[in-house]
Amino acid sequence: MGTTLRAKQRARVRRDIDAAALRLFSERGFTRVSTDEIAAAAGVSPSTYYRHVPNKEDLLLRPLRASSAAIVDGFEGQPDDEPVTRALVDAIRTQTADTDQSELQQWRSVISSVPGILDRVALITEEDRARLIGIAALRMESDPAVDYRPGVAVCRVLAAVEYGFRRWMHTQDTTTDLMQCIDRAIAVTE
Repeated sequence: MGTTLRAKQRARVRRDIDAAALRLFSERGFTRVSTDEIAAAAGVSPSTYYRHVPNKEDLLLRPLRASSAAIVDGFEGQPDDEPVTRALVDAIRTQTADTDQSELQQWRSVISSVPGILDRVALITEEDRARLIGIAALRMESDPAVDYRPGVAVCRVLAAVEYGFRRWMHTQDTTTDLMQCIDRAIAVTE
């Protein structure tokens, strides 16, 4: 029980830090906000901040990593009789729909202002991509070490989603919805 309480407290502190950082970045810009200001706005000491945040860029990239992990969990939880591609698309759509849209737009605005940051990160971590391929292989009752089908199925969907995400990131129209961009890209592959 102590570990569960500790984990909940750590998650709350991270959420507080993330929310404070996003708000400050939106108001003043990424480069104009110090880590001490983020810690103060989150109501934590600088040492607590550094226990939770290895560097300032991590605050912008953490939502991508969390989304990546949530997609894996969502894919794993899809009905077994659902075809691999449909199950993965459904997991991605659910994760995208579950994301607060105003927060997502705010994040997009901030991350777009940091040169080159998206070039240094993938939407799905390599570890999560491997897990997705493993789940797809189980669903297809195949061995991904010999059978290309699970890997190609997963990578095809992820490539379409990545393209939709990049289109959304680079559009000047702030009313464009991420889900619309992802759906349009996935529709091309179906």
